[in-house]
Amino acid sequence: MKPVYKPSIFIAMPNMGTLATGHTQNLLKWFLSGKYRLTWFPLMNKAPLDRARNECHKAFLESTCDYLFFLDADTVPPIDTLDQLLAADKDMISATVQTLSSHKGQPQLIPVAFRWNTEDPDDIGYKAHWGRGVEEVDIATLACTLIKRKVMEKVGKRAFQYVCDNEWGTDGYSEDFYFSRLVREKGFMIWNHYGILCSHIKEFDAKTVNALLVGGTNGG
Repeated sequence: MKPVYKPSIFIAMPNMGTLATGHTQNLLKWFLSGKYRLTWFPLMNKAPLDRARNECHKAFLESTCDYLFFLDADTVPPIDTLDQLLAADKDMISATVQTLSSHKGQPQLIPVAFRWNTEDPDDIGYKAHWGRGVEEVDIATLACTLIKRKVMEKVGKRAFQYVCDNEWGTDGYSEDFYFSRLVREKGFMIWNHYGILCSHIKEFDAKTVNALLVGGTNGG
């Protein structure tokens, strides 16, 4: 009888000593499901984040795993996230993670998934993109992202960097932006799965706020 293929996944979780509630339950269910061959790499107290991600990258390449799964300590995905991301079969694919931003002085929740906008000549640049299902994007978050081994082998050792655009170091690109641009330069496509909405726990849970907004809660 031919053995059943089980994808080998390296779960890289950089953190500063704390994990959001929900990670323990997910990890236990994933490990006990028998559907995957898993390695958990909870890298603690490494800063800044680009250094932590590079160390995770190095450890992944030293393993024999097929996939690198970045999962941030403050981001908790639905339990079926691994199944859905694997089924999409993309070189790099992220689940949807929201963050709080500001537009014209008003707070708004946006997905950390961007496309390059050229439609408005006064506002050219990377803009948050809301999509449906699985869609290609130019920049994706690394908070909950599945990446094939061939991508990580191609991008080189220092795949994650903060890049500042001025002399003061106050403007620039995060390690997510840097890595996404590098991945595209190497000839790979980047995707975001809008059918998977993660809890992103900062001072608030973005998923919960989103549910309230969608539900039209007006306090009455």
